[in-house]
Amino acid sequence: MNRYKVILLLLTASLVIGSCTNTRYLTDAASIDRQHQMRASRTDGNVDDVGLNFANLFLAAILNTQYEVQSRDRTFKRISIVNQSADSLFVNMVTDIVWKKEGYCDIMGIELPPGAKQKLLVPYPAAYNIYFHSPFTEEEKLEVRTDHKLRHINLKEGMTLVEP
Repeated sequence: MNRYKVILLLLTASLVIGSCTNTRYLTDAASIDRQHQMRASRTDGNVDDVGLNFANLFLAAILNTQYEVQSRDRTFKRISIVNQSADSLFVNMVTDIVWKKEGYCDIMGIELPPGAKQKLLVPYPAAYNIYFHSPFTEEEKLEVRTDHKLRHINLKEGMTLVEP
């Protein structure tokens, strides 16, 4: 096989694998199912956009007009939650965004071992209240909005506590 084809194949594989979300540390069945549904919805939307743009390009070439890219508004964002503490963290993410009349887009039951990272797909834009604790600390609350460039949320015990 050609050396350039191998490099291109490895680069493509690393991009696809690196951009995937997973449910490795999720323990709540409803949250796992909702992550799968959101991923399927996002994939369907992306495939529809690609098909629409190819049809638009073909039509623009036939009619000899200018080609314009068509795309829908962004509805999901991929974020990573990183445990930077020495203990496991138990994380729940609560929002007021509703998913297909089935309930809220809450992500419950995330159990992150020390140093672990969980990639999640969340609605865009949305506000999340993140509640987390280790087995030996009290619950802490962090408010996060997914409408800006924040992609990594680093959590460690005691980060939201204010010293008097």
